[in-house]
Amino acid sequence: MAGVKGRSGGPRENAGGSRPGAGRKPAKPKKSKAKAYQTTDPDEFLRALMADPNADFKDRMAAAMALKKSGKEVGPLGKREQSQQAAQALVSRSLAPSAPPTRPRLVAVK
Repeated sequence: MAGVKGRSGGPRENAGGSRPGAGRKPAKPKKSKAKAYQTTDPDEFLRALMADPNADFKDRMAAAMALKKSGKEVGPLGKREQSQQAAQALVSRSLAPSAPPTRPRLVAVK
């Protein structure tokens, strides 16, 4: 039927609908490395995500920042961090309150 919307062309199985097989093809299923990330420890999970070369860079960067903020070190300390820790240990030792002096216990003799 010429001139009627949705009715141009020959007869089809789904009259007025799309042609079979037309349109975008479905995406291929993505392979998941979920087995590598199965752990109950969040730090291990973040380290696994950070070490995964197939993970998105932004996700890897976010994992590294989260590990850094948690206070647990990701790798070995550099010279600056080692000197800062040594200085903090020295200050905490020198400014720490000392134990009160002990007095000998006097026992009454009869």
